[in-house]
Amino acid sequence: MLSPGGAQAPRLLRVPLPVLSVPTAIPRSNRPLVLWMIAAVVGVGSLAYWDDARESAAVLEEFGQEQATLADTVAVSLATRLEDVRRDALVFADDAANGRRTSAQLSNDYLDVKVVDASAPPPSEPADGQGFALSVPAHEGRRVQLVVSASELFAGLGRSQRPNAVTVLILPPRADHFLTPDGRTLKHAAVLDALKDGGSTLTVPKEEAGRLGLPPRMARVGLARVDAGPLGRWGVAVAATASRERDRERRDRLRLVLSIALAAGLVLAFGGFALRKQRQELELARGLEEAEAARQREERLERESRAATMLTLASGVAHELSTPLGVIAGRAEQLAARAPDDERTQRSAGVILAQVEHVSRVLRGLLGLARGGTPSLEEVPPAAVVRGALALVEHRFAQAEVSLTPEVAEPLPGLRCDRRLLEHALVNLLLNACDASPRGGTVRVEAQRDGDELAFAVTDAGAGIPAADIARATEPFFTTKPSGKGSGLGLAIVNEIAKSHRGSLTLGPSAPHGTRACIRIPLEPGVESPGVESPGVESPGVESGVAHARV
Repeated sequence: MLSPGGAQAPRLLRVPLPVLSVPTAIPRSNRPLVLWMIAAVVGVGSLAYWDDARESAAVLEEFGQEQATLADTVAVSLATRLEDVRRDALVFADDAANGRRTSAQLSNDYLDVKVVDASAPPPSEPADGQGFALSVPAHEGRRVQLVVSASELFAGLGRSQRPNAVTVLILPPRADHFLTPDGRTLKHAAVLDALKDGGSTLTVPKEEAGRLGLPPRMARVGLARVDAGPLGRWGVAVAATASRERDRERRDRLRLVLSIALAAGLVLAFGGFALRKQRQELELARGLEEAEAARQREERLERESRAATMLTLASGVAHELSTPLGVIAGRAEQLAARAPDDERTQRSAGVILAQVEHVSRVLRGLLGLARGGTPSLEEVPPAAVVRGALALVEHRFAQAEVSLTPEVAEPLPGLRCDRRLLEHALVNLLLNACDASPRGGTVRVEAQRDGDELAFAVTDAGAGIPAADIARATEPFFTTKPSGKGSGLGLAIVNEIAKSHRGSLTLGPSAPHGTRACIRIPLEPGVESPGVESPGVESPGVESGVAHARV
């Protein structure tokens, strides 16, 4: 790549000067015009030269990124093969432990395989250097030592390699030299240092390109790394000659000289400057339009992905629960019909039917929300939303021996919301807090006004959520719970319910430890505080004193 201070700059700029620098033949009155013309030509030449250098750098950088992408592709293939080796090792270990012959359904043919104790010395590399000795930890303090040939491990990795054009290099763990898929050994300190330093691309001057099996032309190297766990850290380098880019650079340089020679007139110089400025403005405008279009596409894809996930969830849940809900409702009606005079039976059947209807409405609300519909809004006292959620989770808190303390500030304004969906959101937060709390712990649920918003907050005193997981906590299917303990959809549903009410869900730590989850819903403009039921009144189905006692 040419440098602005390189040797070519003076030669390019001197081309038109002998034609224009003739002071004895130019009248004194025209000398300012000639000076302006010379200045214009020099300016245009300098700008053109700078643009050529910038474009050359951009082309070489793009070429280097192409090699980095190719190196990533080779690294993925190598990682897959190493994973196959690890899997085969576990098959050997299981078969050896159970006294079975090793299955033939293996990914590779191995030169040697044996199962040893973890304290056994590491395997030695093959003497001919054409293989790798790998060690994989197995169950019950054993290790599997395998010897795999280089040709077997690197099979197919050299498809991108082209003689005198592209060279693929593999760096085994703890090695100071590279191997090629076709069995050659190469050493190159600069590439090795760049891999260790974490770089992604490297420029190799033409004097050193021959050591990589390339012509003596400047080359670009793409770098990638493979962390194979117990099989060690491997490196991948893809080196390619930049001869085509250099040839194109020479052609561009020739065109640059011709353009400077043609820029001898002031009108052409100023016209070219104006056209260049106009082109830059158009490119900037086009870039802004493309960036805005890309942003809108990303937002649309995010919305569609979120809607598809929620629609799939809601449809699946509604489909799976419709039949058992119908059976529960039918049996409750049969129970009520068989004991028309038993008040307790009638009351129990009524509670069952009411809860079945509640679940059905929540499912219909989630399904409508996933399909892009708006929730059915009604004005509801915030205390009633809190009490409704408490009534649904009290038995879970009682089983877990966790106290539940509601704190509802009053008076609070009425909230326009879909009560069942908002109760469902609070239930999800309360159940998460219950699961995170130790036996004998306390969970606090609050409802209070914060400016033009109404905030429902659930705080627990558990271990808390790691800061790295807070940003991903609302992603569908992301969970920190053990396998089988959570689906990873609770907070995603809460987040969608909050957004459907033009609100938001925030997660954060709670001092001294624990997690605080808060749903914020904007209030209608001009809303005043109507008469609100006292938060201490027992909610339906909740025994007296549940609000502040262990439940």
